[in-house]
Amino acid sequence: MEYFSSPRLLMYRALFMSELLVAILLFCFTLPRRKGFAWRLPLALLLSYASCFIFPTQSNAIISVFSFLAMFLVAFGACFIVFESQWKTLLFCAVAAYNTQHAAYELYDLLLRIFRVGTAGSFYETTTNVSLFSSPLQAILYLVSYLLIFWLFYLFFARRLKKDSPLTINQAIVFGLVVVCGLADNVINSVVIEFVQEANNATLIVLAFLSLLLCLVCMTMQFEIAARSKLDSDIATLKVVRSKEREQYRVSKENAELLSIKAHDLKHQIYEIGQRKSIAEEAIKEISSLVDIYDSDIKTGNPSMDIILTEKSRLCNKKGIRLSLMADGKALSGISESDVYSLLGNIIDNAIEATVQLPENERSISLKIHHVKSFSSIVSENPFRSENLRFGRDGLPLTSKENKANHGFGIKSIAYVSKKYDGDLKIKADNGIFSLSILLPDNPAKKE
Repeated sequence: MEYFSSPRLLMYRALFMSELLVAILLFCFTLPRRKGFAWRLPLALLLSYASCFIFPTQSNAIISVFSFLAMFLVAFGACFIVFESQWKTLLFCAVAAYNTQHAAYELYDLLLRIFRVGTAGSFYETTTNVSLFSSPLQAILYLVSYLLIFWLFYLFFARRLKKDSPLTINQAIVFGLVVVCGLADNVINSVVIEFVQEANNATLIVLAFLSLLLCLVCMTMQFEIAARSKLDSDIATLKVVRSKEREQYRVSKENAELLSIKAHDLKHQIYEIGQRKSIAEEAIKEISSLVDIYDSDIKTGNPSMDIILTEKSRLCNKKGIRLSLMADGKALSGISESDVYSLLGNIIDNAIEATVQLPENERSISLKIHHVKSFSSIVSENPFRSENLRFGRDGLPLTSKENKANHGFGIKSIAYVSKKYDGDLKIKADNGIFSLSILLPDNPAKKE
């Protein structure tokens, strides 16, 4: 028996590899490319298509399973050659690509059986006929099936993968089950082609539909795992950020108290020196004015608010930003000191980050905190460069920094504190003005 007894199956293997590579491109398009991409891509393609000729073409379920599994693994390895990313990310994309290709194959097989114009299993027939389609209708159904599935899977899955936002797969066991399910679908398909082709058409239609459904279930589970892992990672990071903010508040509080004492003592010492006429009066005034900067704490009636507003006021002054404040300390009396420090600190930090990109004469921040009936209101406004602002699906602004995986937690921390106290957070960006408002009830059901 000849090693390659079926030119048609060889042709289909090449077609399968082409389908798989196109599907991989859908999911890996946003991944960073390795240096030398121009020579790496042809090498990856050469190795991928060479794998089509490793196994014999005899009609055998075992050979079929291992040949297509080997081709998948080679395509997975080709991803390492071309893209610079973690192996878990590349495996995720490769498995998603295989599910996409196989879903398209099952839809094609389903339509062929419904229209009674053959089966997709004819690709595996041992024959010298190299034609993959026996009629124009088969070719049309093939194009419709693959274009439809690839488009739908891109629309609902692939485009959810964002550039500079790496995948986080923490639930390795569940993801492993998804991979096993996908491989099991491949085994089932090979067994059906080998042993169940003689069953009645209705039974085979049901089997094709169930196999297509399994592909959809695997894909949905896979992306839900990714979404849940990302959420768990964000929550863990946010907890670390919140812990650091509490520690920062403690240190800032101690420093503010110490600085106030030292500034007060220094003013007395300067006064005594001035009384002795040891330094010119003009110099005394200049030194006193400098000390006043550190002794001029903002007083709102809320200690944590005083600390953070004083701290950020000095930072704005240093960066040439006009900070306009109208703050009633009692308005946030129902919020813990560390949460007040975190909330206002992140609000002002985000505003500073936006305004420092503008010319100095345009840098300004307005912050109003007051009590209205049974609610406390926080409203922050600042100008910004509109081309630098984009919003995510959750309605929150996306960070403009390059390393998006480790940034953007300031706005998430704001949202967390707002939600913790049953607050209503609203963000708008119109006509070059960024506006953030939070409405907090007087008696929130505080959440941890």
